Order: sequence, then C-alpha cells, then structure tokens
Amino acid sequence: MRVCFYGTDAEITHICERPVLVMVGPRRSQPVLAFTLAGVSITTDPYGSLFRLTADLAEVHREEVTE
Repeated sequence: MRVCFYGTDAEITHICERPVLVMVGPRRSQPVLAFTLAGVSITTDPYGSLFRLTADLAEVHREEVTE
C-alpha cells in the first residue's frame, strides 16, 4: 500500500526513525496492524513549510514483531 504523510521536518523525522508503524482500528474488535516503510521519498511543498513523505507500507506479521 502506498501512503503519504505531511508534516514538519521534526514530524517526518520522527516517522522515519521508527522501525515499525502501528495502525489501530477504530473499534476494539479490529486488529492492530504493524507496518514497515519501504521505498521512502521525501519532498517539500512549493512554499517550503511542510514536507511530504511517500512510502510503501509492508505489513509485519506477528511472528516478526515478537522476535
């Protein structure tokens, strides 16, 4: 899955420093999914105030996270 994150330099750096990203479902019954970033590309907006991180998310399976 290809995603984009928009944010300041500090926010984008914070995302890139994490080895695993977690997505929590809107309800407790939905599973928590873990992803790693691949194919990361960072660009600036025309006004230079925000950055855009574009990346592919690769799902991490439970066995990989607990090891």
